[in-house]
Amino acid sequence: MNDLVQFLATVPVFHDVPAEELEEISTLFREETYAAGKMVLRQGARSHAIYFLRSGRLAVRVQKGEKRETVAFLQPPALFGELSYITGRPVSANVEVSVDASVVVLSSEAMGQLGSHRDAVLRGILTAVAERLHDTVTKGTKAVESPVVLLRPDGNWEAPRAFAVELGRALSRQHGQDTLVAHLGSDEAAAKQIGDNLYVASVEVESVDGGLRADVAKRLVENKTRFPNIVLNPIGPHAADIADLIHPFADFHGFLLGDGGEPPASIQETAFVVASSTNSKLPALKGNQQLIWDAAASEKAHLSGLPALPRFVRVAESIGRFISGTQVGLALGGGAAWGWAHIGVLRVLEGAGLPIDVVAGCSMGTVIGSLRCSGLGLGEIQEVVDYWSIRTKKFLNWRAWQLCLISEKVARRVFTSYWAARHVNHMEIPFWANAVDIKTGKEFTIVDDPIIDCVRASIALPGLLPPFQRGEHLLVDAGIMDPVPAGLIRRMGAKYAISVNAMARLESQKMSTRYPMNILDVMNRCMTVMGHEVGQGRAEELSDVVLTPALGDCAMLAFARAKEIIECGRKIAEENLPAILAGYERLKGQGKTAPQPAEANN
Repeated sequence: MNDLVQFLATVPVFHDVPAEELEEISTLFREETYAAGKMVLRQGARSHAIYFLRSGRLAVRVQKGEKRETVAFLQPPALFGELSYITGRPVSANVEVSVDASVVVLSSEAMGQLGSHRDAVLRGILTAVAERLHDTVTKGTKAVESPVVLLRPDGNWEAPRAFAVELGRALSRQHGQDTLVAHLGSDEAAAKQIGDNLYVASVEVESVDGGLRADVAKRLVENKTRFPNIVLNPIGPHAADIADLIHPFADFHGFLLGDGGEPPASIQETAFVVASSTNSKLPALKGNQQLIWDAAASEKAHLSGLPALPRFVRVAESIGRFISGTQVGLALGGGAAWGWAHIGVLRVLEGAGLPIDVVAGCSMGTVIGSLRCSGLGLGEIQEVVDYWSIRTKKFLNWRAWQLCLISEKVARRVFTSYWAARHVNHMEIPFWANAVDIKTGKEFTIVDDPIIDCVRASIALPGLLPPFQRGEHLLVDAGIMDPVPAGLIRRMGAKYAISVNAMARLESQKMSTRYPMNILDVMNRCMTVMGHEVGQGRAEELSDVVLTPALGDCAMLAFARAKEIIECGRKIAEENLPAILAGYERLKGQGKTAPQPAEANN
């Protein structure tokens, strides 16, 4: 029995065909080979044959406009192309090669030459179609996430083993499935289990050539039956060459940059960049572009059998959520003193263990978000609040002719004490802020520049501070257009969006009865009502959850009532926590496509 006949005997379609008769009809089949990245069948075209995957791995992807959805991964001896062949209709999905593949083809002409075996083969094909339909009905059309992740370290990367292992640990925990981390180019011991669902293997590389490519392809197909998640981690002097050779096999590509490393010119939707916090050249941070701290120390700890450092682990886990499509974003809205409520919300979410991968802020939300994302813990932020809640008069500008309530000099001095010269694209948690270019009336996204300039522009509410000049742009507080920046966290990659609308509904705040203060109060109330409604509407359109604290009689400028306002944030978050966690669990279980906002100018 030749090799082709032995393969056909493993295909369920031919179970009713005796082995000796399989040998007779084997000459009607032809074999084709495809390199990774090639297309076997194209969506919209006709299939004039039935295909059987003999070796390699295929991905079935449906193109919907500019987006692709993977609906299945095929392993040998999978059947495909049969529906288009039987019905004469166009192929409903692209069949792409993810690992070098060998395919056995039964053409329409050959089908006509099967003679007495034709009915048995057709019955086998129809049975396979029925089983696939049953799987679709019971499991849905989206494929279970089953990524192959290829890491591409540069020459200065300081954590060649620790990051791969921590990423593998994150994937194993998030998916609840066995994960294999394969160090390519290592001469360490063979595969071993190092944690729940986590295994590490070493593959010695003697030469970087076609033999290595074939060996990795074979191992991938074999291991995919055991390990749904695989992290390929080239290490050693030939790491870059190894990555170049096998990059078509990967579903996700991770660029790991050491001190001063250059990021790639363009980053695909299935790629991520992790850069050392030392001399980073990343122009902006987002869900798939992050800085990492303590790389060298975490590598040393890993080699000594100790846990990696928390800031290092946080980034690995966040990238794991990027791969899984489960990153969480938090949009913190404006509202002056009402923005203290964000602290209460953060306490509840972080206390419940909900990860926060990206944050965006408007006005006071930018202040709180910048403090948290730059590395301050909630206890430290509380100390900031306690200090300034009773000292806000120090910010006041007593020069009425300058037509602004806040002293520019004092504000800049205070901001510098917290952030010094640190930039927005050097945060521990990716953070963006919004403003409005008053020249053009368009929203402006702040992703870089010093944090003090970012905060200054984001809180430039007319009457409080003058507009902030940034190049040709004249920026003011975005509360007039987009007070709850849910669209920003979607653009940053969040698949689960939580928004906090700190522009409270008017409740029992007292109005002034003295002229002209009552006129100013009416104007302020008009702005508050507008800000609340605009923020609520846009946030509800783009968020999974919108939290709107009930602030009672606390006025917008009641900074001295910080404890009460923080408590209001805590209360609304506690009330909604079960729904928040349940929604996130649903996302982790089945995936979700986030609504896509229009692009804003940068």
